[in-house]
Amino acid sequence: MSDSRRVAVVTGGAAGIGWSIGQRLVADGYLVIAADVVAGLTEGDSSILWRELDVTDHAHVSTVFDEIVTEFGRIDVLINNAGIQRHRSLEELTWSEWETVVNVNLHGVFNTLQAGGRHMLAQGEGRIVNISSVAARGSAGRAPYATTKAAVIGLTSTAGAEWASRGVRVNAVAPGYVDTGVFREGIAAGTLNIDTILSRIPAKRLADASEVAAAVSFLVSDGASYMNGQTLYVDGGFMVDYGIPLAKKPSS
Repeated sequence: MSDSRRVAVVTGGAAGIGWSIGQRLVADGYLVIAADVVAGLTEGDSSILWRELDVTDHAHVSTVFDEIVTEFGRIDVLINNAGIQRHRSLEELTWSEWETVVNVNLHGVFNTLQAGGRHMLAQGEGRIVNISSVAARGSAGRAPYATTKAAVIGLTSTAGAEWASRGVRVNAVAPGYVDTGVFREGIAAGTLNIDTILSRIPAKRLADASEVAAAVSFLVSDGASYMNGQTLYVDGGFMVDYGIPLAKKPSS
């Protein structure tokens, strides 16, 4: 492979936050591969390559990562962004819904983290960012999503502790509510209420996907060289506000 650019793999990189992350990494000088079950926005755009990847298939993940290293020589950055969610109350949640989300959001992250991490450990360096969520602290109606995103934070901390001395940094970004197609679909379907959400965000607005991408860009940069096992929240202040306004003193 004659291309001298560093190689970045973004799972779930064909649309939404993953696509925005891929575009930012291209701007940062990376050769970016969107690893996804669909080609999505990569069609007709030569700036980001695409490889079919089912993150829930452990053997398939290992094979795809081996092929990427064979073709491009190395993997410098891995962004574990692939994720799904199902909205349903706990008492009505089906086993199939629970299992489907866990397989993608947790088992999928483990599969790609392990496969990518092994190559990075062999080359003596690498940078991994796992995408978690503010929902990790709990979110009504999204039990499997919240549970898996909390687990991703634990996995991030563990990998960071294990691999720090071997040149591989592992951190996480936990976005708040981001203005994406999936978010707008939730509003249209009635599973999300924009007024309620904005009232809980101190910044009083949604995040743009590019703002999440900027945080990822920082974590994989040399400027974050001493950060390992950490979770960076990009949430407009959501996690630091209980949503209870300051009581106003009566006017004298």
